[in-house]
Amino acid sequence: MSGRRGAWLMAVAIVAAGCRQQPAAKPPPPPNVLLITIDTFRADRLGVGVAPALDRLAAASLRFMAARAAVPLTLPSHTTILTGLLPPAHGVRENGVDVLADAHPTIARLLKNAGYRTAAFVGAFVLDRRFGLSPGFDVYDDQIPRNPNATDRLDAERPAQAVVDRALAWLEHPAPRTQHPAPSTPHPAPEHPAPSTQHPAPFFAWIHLYDPHAPYTPPPQFRARTASPYDGEIAYADSQIARVLDWLHTSGEDSRTFVIVAGDHGEGLGDHGERTHGMLLYDSTLRVPLVVSAPGVAPKRWVRPVSLADIAPTILIAAGVAPPPTMHGRNLLTSPPSPPPSAPPSPSRGGDGGADLYAETEYPHVAGWAPLAALTDGRWMAIRVGTSTELYDLENDPGEQHDVAAAQATTTAALAARIDLIHRAVSTASSRTISAEAQERLRALGYVASSTLPADAAGAPNPATRIADWNAFEDALSALNAGKRDALPQLRRLAAAHPDAPVFVTTYARALKENGSVTDALTVYRSAAQKWPTDAMLLHDLAVAAREASLRSTGDAAGALRTEASRAEAAAAALSPSSAMAQNGLGLIAADENHPADAVAAFQRATRLDPNNASYWANLGNAQRAGGDAQGADRAYRRALEIDGRQPDAANGLGVLLVEAHRPAEAVPWLERAVGAAPNFVEARLNLGIALQEAGDAKRATIVYRQVLAAPARFKREREAAAKLLTSLSAVR
Repeated sequence: MSGRRGAWLMAVAIVAAGCRQQPAAKPPPPPNVLLITIDTFRADRLGVGVAPALDRLAAASLRFMAARAAVPLTLPSHTTILTGLLPPAHGVRENGVDVLADAHPTIARLLKNAGYRTAAFVGAFVLDRRFGLSPGFDVYDDQIPRNPNATDRLDAERPAQAVVDRALAWLEHPAPRTQHPAPSTPHPAPEHPAPSTQHPAPFFAWIHLYDPHAPYTPPPQFRARTASPYDGEIAYADSQIARVLDWLHTSGEDSRTFVIVAGDHGEGLGDHGERTHGMLLYDSTLRVPLVVSAPGVAPKRWVRPVSLADIAPTILIAAGVAPPPTMHGRNLLTSPPSPPPSAPPSPSRGGDGGADLYAETEYPHVAGWAPLAALTDGRWMAIRVGTSTELYDLENDPGEQHDVAAAQATTTAALAARIDLIHRAVSTASSRTISAEAQERLRALGYVASSTLPADAAGAPNPATRIADWNAFEDALSALNAGKRDALPQLRRLAAAHPDAPVFVTTYARALKENGSVTDALTVYRSAAQKWPTDAMLLHDLAVAAREASLRSTGDAAGALRTEASRAEAAAAALSPSSAMAQNGLGLIAADENHPADAVAAFQRATRLDPNNASYWANLGNAQRAGGDAQGADRAYRRALEIDGRQPDAANGLGVLLVEAHRPAEAVPWLERAVGAAPNFVEARLNLGIALQEAGDAKRATIVYRQVLAAPARFKREREAAAKLLTSLSAVR
């Protein structure tokens, strides 16, 4: 062991023990911190050859064999990792719904205040900056490509190579990027001085890879050498992590870098009938790999239960930063004795310093089912649903196949009481409410909502008894996302069987709309909005359907539908002021009504809320062009194309601007790009013909106009224009 490493480890031990020590003459610099999280990574996939780079790292590091997530969902689990708090305490309980409050300090904020350079590189939209994890990061790289027809799908992702490419570029040249910085957030003055100028400032880098999440589509070479597509995704992610570990070695930073690798949750893969995750709380989705590599720390396997909530305090202590008193996790580099069974549980952990680990999922409520909570002391696992409790003996039944609650009534009652105590301790702080202003706006728009969001109904089914229907829903949703029409009958059946399930009912309505039955979809959406008037996503979907119906209607009917769309979208914005999609929807409705100034304002709000959405920038450009602001439109279009080089609306818009500026030859490549990206974009094809004609290429223009004439009948306007332009070309000849 080198002298420097030994001194650093001693410093860690001193902070952990809370002792005072005279500073050394030349204190070692604080360590770099590298946090790597792999989405949907089961614990049983580490150490078996699926992930060779991580296997090697784990063999040379601290490996925690009984690490568990606090919730089997990406955003809440990562919020726990970055705050050291459990979901009832930090308030982020579901993907895409909750936002972390500024009141909760994160690793990034605390390390930045201590002088660290900080950066995050995430692989999926579910961790977009809007959900509150970006403050404290100099760089928060969340530029995830989106489907223009579904820009806010939480599972929008980018491959591990793209994430690691960005991360390595920053690690090699770590000056903060300035072209698209994360929104600034004021923070208190640093509690710890910046590192000495004799050493470069240490870095904290968080890399998140989403690839093992369903659907599993690994690159062919990784699928070919693994037993399943899921394993292939893990092998692919592992190959990219190997690049980061290689960089640490070749750069020499490995000698001063603290590395933590963790899964955020597991995957069912059929265990207990659950194929994916989020609905149940068995170890197949809670147990995750957790590896801690610290210079000078000998390899060891820990079998004691630990939580992902322990990562934050461990990182802070290693960096010489005192964890806030609200952070109840433990330092993973120490092993305090467990308290006696009679010790009272912590309101956020379930056993301050002990082995009790709490977990929950509120996700089942989207299907009208009961939420779950769980607690394990290492030997026993209790799963609470409503007023009933399941109990499993993990020592003798690690697969959790045999519920022994009846035979172990005392243990069951004790663990159930501890779960209930955690809920009582945080129930007031974590309740979701609707502001008085939002209630008033909803009433004015015709939607009546109480101040508190409705709690799950008593007696709701245990999701474990309905998991087959959830699997059927996931199959139907996958088919719908792939554009297959056979999803509709299955979704109709599920919506009829589960009328109290918002996600089944609204997805059925979406399937109706996408199959061309917009009127029927509107009927379902309207009924659902009366039943769940506080669901912002539902109201947005209603607005989208009403707007689409208005575009297919004329006269008073079209006007009434636009009014309905505007009311529903405004209600969605009132319920969710941070909803970029609601602002974008309001902009589209304003554009339909030929109010370009209102459209520009709404699209500007959308791009501020979601600056990585190419479609919103393209819409802004279209509105600015309609309002006569050619320079603003040019900037917006080019920003859209920076985000997504194949954004067809933006390429078409730039082409139109150039034609309008009497530069048709320059417009042709942009319009060709638009048509290449979207062959069914008939308007762009027509514009290409116009640009070719004005550039003097009558032969190619004629070919393009004839292609427009062959478009489906619904493109009446474009077909009529192409016919007239063809006639004008013939007259010139």
